[in-house]
Amino acid sequence: MDASILFSHHASGVFSLFLLTVVLSGFLIFKKSKTLPTYYLLIMYAGYGTMFFGYFLSYSVFNPLGAYHRYLTVFVIFAIVAFIGFSYHFPRNIYPKESKIVIPLTLVIALVAWIHFILNTAGREKIYLFSAHHYSFDFGKEASFAILLCFILSTVILIRKTIHFSRYSGIFQKWNTSSNSFALPVRILVKTLLFLPLNVMKVILPSGKEGIALRAFLVTVLINILNAYNNVLNKSGVLSYDTYAIVYFILSVSTMFLIQSAYLNHSPEPTSFMGKILSSAVVTVVLALGAISYITLFSIDKSIEKENLVEMNSVKTEIRNGDTNFPPNVRYILSRPVGSGIFDHKYEILYSKDGLNQTILKDGEKYYKNQQLKEAIEKNKKLNKGKSESELETITLKQMKETDLPLGSRLFRVAGNFYIHYDFAIGQTRYEVGFAYAEFRQVIHDVARWLILIILGTTLFILIAFPILLRVSLIHPLNNLLSGVEKVNHGDLNVNVPVKTMDEIGFLSLSFNSMVDSIRGAREQLQEHADHLEEKVEERTKEVQEKMEEVQRLKIQQDGDYFLTSLLAKPLFYNANKSPKVNTSFLIRQKKYFEFRNKQGELGGDICLTGNLRLGTPDNYKKFTMAMNGDAMGKSMQGAGGSLVMGVVMNSIMARSAANKRVLSKTPEEWLTETYMEIHSVFKSFDGTMVISATVALIDDETGEMFYWNAEHPFSVLYRDGKASFIEDTLELRKLGLDSEFEFKVKKFQLHPGDLIILASDGRDDLLLSVHNEKRIINEDENVFLDVVERSHGDIKSIERNIRSIGEVIDDLSILRIGFQEVNAPSIEQREDRNDFADKVVLQSLYKEGKELYRNGEAQKAISILLDAYATDNNNQKLNKLLGLISFKEKDYPLAVKVLSKYLTQDPDTAELWYYLSIAEKRIGNLAQSLEAAMMVNQMQPMNVQNLVHLSDLNRLLGNREEAIGFTKSAEEIDPENKNIRKLKKLLEMD
Repeated sequence: MDASILFSHHASGVFSLFLLTVVLSGFLIFKKSKTLPTYYLLIMYAGYGTMFFGYFLSYSVFNPLGAYHRYLTVFVIFAIVAFIGFSYHFPRNIYPKESKIVIPLTLVIALVAWIHFILNTAGREKIYLFSAHHYSFDFGKEASFAILLCFILSTVILIRKTIHFSRYSGIFQKWNTSSNSFALPVRILVKTLLFLPLNVMKVILPSGKEGIALRAFLVTVLINILNAYNNVLNKSGVLSYDTYAIVYFILSVSTMFLIQSAYLNHSPEPTSFMGKILSSAVVTVVLALGAISYITLFSIDKSIEKENLVEMNSVKTEIRNGDTNFPPNVRYILSRPVGSGIFDHKYEILYSKDGLNQTILKDGEKYYKNQQLKEAIEKNKKLNKGKSESELETITLKQMKETDLPLGSRLFRVAGNFYIHYDFAIGQTRYEVGFAYAEFRQVIHDVARWLILIILGTTLFILIAFPILLRVSLIHPLNNLLSGVEKVNHGDLNVNVPVKTMDEIGFLSLSFNSMVDSIRGAREQLQEHADHLEEKVEERTKEVQEKMEEVQRLKIQQDGDYFLTSLLAKPLFYNANKSPKVNTSFLIRQKKYFEFRNKQGELGGDICLTGNLRLGTPDNYKKFTMAMNGDAMGKSMQGAGGSLVMGVVMNSIMARSAANKRVLSKTPEEWLTETYMEIHSVFKSFDGTMVISATVALIDDETGEMFYWNAEHPFSVLYRDGKASFIEDTLELRKLGLDSEFEFKVKKFQLHPGDLIILASDGRDDLLLSVHNEKRIINEDENVFLDVVERSHGDIKSIERNIRSIGEVIDDLSILRIGFQEVNAPSIEQREDRNDFADKVVLQSLYKEGKELYRNGEAQKAISILLDAYATDNNNQKLNKLLGLISFKEKDYPLAVKVLSKYLTQDPDTAELWYYLSIAEKRIGNLAQSLEAAMMVNQMQPMNVQNLVHLSDLNRLLGNREEAIGFTKSAEEIDPENKNIRKLKKLLEMD
């Protein structure tokens, strides 16, 4: 067969891919300040471009020489080696030693595989694949294995680096961190179980620029995996070659575009806006034109097939009529008896334009049968694993003999030349009508040639015309704006960017001009202020001092109100239960902390109260334990007011119900109903400005039967046999003080010996889990509290500690524990001792937790935790020192003053802390107190230059010029080169 160039169906598609790699490589070549990853990416594009060019040749050269295109397609292995290098070095190489071994090793593997392929195919028979319309070799598994190996290596590297750079902070990470406190065997087990899901989530949901960029490249790896699977489906016969080629084209364009986009968006190198526009435009156009070319060529293919079928039917009619006036495009007509089997039939040549004879038919069929046999054996290997080559050949030959070739469908024959044929049957005779395959390819070639020229021309037009068209409307305005920004960065504020059109860039330029005008005006005002700085400083200092004194007076007044309210509330929150069978304890952590005249207090809306009742008749009564937990709505004073009212009302009810061992002739239901109505009416009188949620319960000391109502308070928790559960499952009553659509009724629940009931305010659920992109993530899962109760085994101190280990408590928190007939329950006298011990344990835990948080860089959380400990015991010097130092370093100067002052009253011999206290007092405007603290430092460390400078400045601000000059001179004698001393001398006008 003569050598010729005939484009096939797929030539335009792979030409588009080749052109795309050339264009994208061009963008990288012209990037400025290229880094090593960019060069690796260029090599990768060169490898892929070589492969696509090889495929283009295979679909264009209609000659056995076209089989040598495989020498170029196997070149893709070098592209994958380059991608391995890129994966190691982007965004930076964290495995330098490993990469120095792996990259050269994979390069050697690639060279060996490529050379091995060439040596083994140099004299090998060249076969023509009609389904793909190109010549090839029946060899290449070793090269495919090497390509797969390199591809797996790049995938593993990308996954490892994504995990390394990812800053995932979800639930698996929290579980992994919390496991650090477990015993070693448990910790190893937990971390082993969490390893896979934790790393999967790091890959799926990475945070941080590097992690997101690497995940983008992993997406391209997934697309390549889809392409590999697409190839498997084609080889196994599930997909036709045409479908495979179209999918391959779409996935390859997507891969190239995603790699380029990911790199341009995350590369540290400068990237032009024009480059991004052109690359996006080229990819879009190539994808569109490639799709159009496939649609066009396959439409022409179908049209040719319809024409051939019409001519086949014409032949059928002629044969039936006994005529021989066959259509001109028919090259031959054969006949054979009807029967199964693809090959080895006895044919009769009825008509031939090309001089066919039996010898040519047999030789061609032998060639084609050998080719088809090899393809069928490869497919059967997957279906008949473990069979030998001879067994597979026997199975395949049997299948060929039993196969019925379809009638009226396109089939192929080799008989000297290549032919397309369509078969039909008349009676017991099967006829084969042959058409020239070369003529079929010529028709496809004539259209594909123009499509390739259109794709090439359109791409060149975009690359040439777009920069010209966009230069005036986009590039020049952007460059003008950029030039203006650079001038402003160098201090030139006499800049005015020209505005030619009021599009988005014009609006941006106009806004920039306005901003520069504002900065210029502000600089002029600043200069004016600088010229009169000293006068204004003195004036402003005096005003600030007056305002600070006023603020201080108001704060003292406010803290006094807080203190009075807390004093009123304290005796109302009382654990008055004396029952030997029902054990009650509670803790209250109000969110608001304050200090008044060196006395600390807390304020909030949570309340707990317990007591005992006798219900029945004087001769026959039952003892009950009353427990109440409530949460008044509102912040600080409003919530405290609600809890104060609740405390007064409940204490009043308990006083008249149980005073002097009184026995009430009422049932538990009646007492609870009257209590609800009385409290509800009191809060209703406030017209909705004061409401409270609460749970009030009565427990029969002997039987454990619990009567209670829950007014929109968090569900009560039962802890039984190591398991925690809610005893309510739905809202049945609104808050006290609000109208309720539900009918009031007292609920019952039977307690068993050893059961615990845990009542808690909604502070148990209101936990700040984390802050992501300045957005606070608050816990919304009420079942978290059940897990906490189980892990704490019902101990309220442990419950509080475990709640705080999950997140920051952002509301008032109160927890009331009720235990019925507990084994080894402490006596009433022992309960107070146990609470004191528990407080110490909690205090130590909070101190340790706060210190650890500060070491981990979470200073604000540390302050919050340490404040909780400070509220429990403000005389713990170790705690006060840590809290004072952290609050000072975090510039929370009011808190630093409060805590450091408390510490120094008991330990006044620490000069460093006196200095910190002095600085903090100065920052909040307490100059006199700052001076006192600085003088304490001077008594202990008279040679401290830093403190002498500080003393000088304080005296200057207070108007004590002579003292300021004296301290300045003392400091200068010790450190004459000190810059701060020079500044002070200028301010004090010293010679």
